[in-house]
Amino acid sequence: MITPDKIVYSNRKSLAVCVDHFGKVTVRAPRKTGEKHIFAFLTEKEDWIRKKQAQYAAVSVALPTETLDGYTFLLLGNPCTVRLYDGKKIAFQNGEVFLPKENARKRLVKWLKENAKRIFTAVTAQKAAEMGVTYKSVSISGAKTRWGTCSADNKIRYTFRLLYTSKDLIEYVVVHELAHVRHKDHSKAFWQEVERYVPDWKSRRKRLKERGALMEIF
Repeated sequence: MITPDKIVYSNRKSLAVCVDHFGKVTVRAPRKTGEKHIFAFLTEKEDWIRKKQAQYAAVSVALPTETLDGYTFLLLGNPCTVRLYDGKKIAFQNGEVFLPKENARKRLVKWLKENAKRIFTAVTAQKAAEMGVTYKSVSISGAKTRWGTCSADNKIRYTFRLLYTSKDLIEYVVVHELAHVRHKDHSKAFWQEVERYVPDWKSRRKRLKERGALMEIF
């Protein structure tokens, strides 16, 4: 039986259920809806709820711990564990990032942004050459709602959190934004441009959507 983590009552007319990226279940219900009716509704939706929870669990995402020591997150799609120590420099080795204890979280985010800028700049240059397009600049943001954007004057911006995903998903986002250099909308011509360089873009986009929880890290 599915037990909701949260029930929200309002003036809505029907029941609805959503599963967040950490597998928590929220039910939205009309005021005065009885628990019996809510649990019957959840029973009807159980297969869908379990499927969503399994999809998000497969990403293996957890929110940062308070101290960070021993916390494991994804870096280029691979597990990376934080080890706090008394040194002064950040070092990465064999799937572990050794992080000075002082201002640990702030320094880790700075390190992630620096690496994101280096990696995404290189991938963008490579893909732009393949696609025959030019762009104005590449910058890194802390956005939590979009993996990347392309401005009207072709400035490309990526959230540093894209660094948590795998290389093929990074490639998809880069091609997506570079395709906007030629097509500022999501027209048929735009998606044809994307497909020319990422034939399996639909699959990659789906996997990227399933990794929305990565936006919550740091």
